[in-house]
Amino acid sequence: MKILTIIGSPRKKGNSYQAARNLEAKMKRKGTYEFEYLFLKDAHLDACKGCFNCVSRGIEFCPLKDDRQMIQDKMDQADGLIIVSPVYVMTVSALLKNFIDRVAYLCHRPEYHSKNALVLCTTGGIGVKETLNYMEMITKAWGYNVAGKCGLVTAPWPATAGLNKKNTSKLEKSAQQFDQSLKSMEKEKTRKIKVGFKDYMGFRIFQSISSDVKEYMPADYQFYQGKEYYQPAQIGILTRMLTGIMLKVVFFMMRDMGPGDEK
Repeated sequence: MKILTIIGSPRKKGNSYQAARNLEAKMKRKGTYEFEYLFLKDAHLDACKGCFNCVSRGIEFCPLKDDRQMIQDKMDQADGLIIVSPVYVMTVSALLKNFIDRVAYLCHRPEYHSKNALVLCTTGGIGVKETLNYMEMITKAWGYNVAGKCGLVTAPWPATAGLNKKNTSKLEKSAQQFDQSLKSMEKEKTRKIKVGFKDYMGFRIFQSISSDVKEYMPADYQFYQGKEYYQPAQIGILTRMLTGIMLKVVFFMMRDMGPGDEK
């Protein structure tokens, strides 16, 4: 299986890269994996202009023509994704944040529901929880099943034996989780996934809103029409019924907040 590792550090072979390589070594002891590294520092990615075209009209209307599509092509071709970033002021690096901004449409129209991901960060001290939670939230919004989160403390001075042991344990646990999720998904490729209430409710909210705002956001409308879910899925009768009831409640509460309304 092929794993794409996106490195968000501005340093070529800093702590983030070394952590990713250590994770790779542990993964390769568990299965046959091919790793490819993509360094955002070497990619030509212009800063997002905030024009909203990718969300409202479609990614093909993005005015920036650079390496964004190349990166997504690699994401399409890979069986799994690892996103790595140093912690900079309690969040991801500017390089990774710009890439996240450049694919903002994926949070509306996720394309990776059949794939697994792992998020990894390194920090000199604090910010692991905040950074990993953000990375997980975004990667899930793209559709990935986030099979692991790993935060390592890599202070700018020699690590103690205890810290090295703790980091090694975290990497081993994350490698185990990611390996199991990849193998499990490979076995279940031909099966329909089971969708619970929370995930189905989120899908139906997006689908319903896309119909209400189709003149303003035609790309969302075209994406959601005719879909039962993001991918072939088993959706129980009770889940459908409860979702239908909750949708009525949600949209009743939002009835005065339609397009064009002012508050």
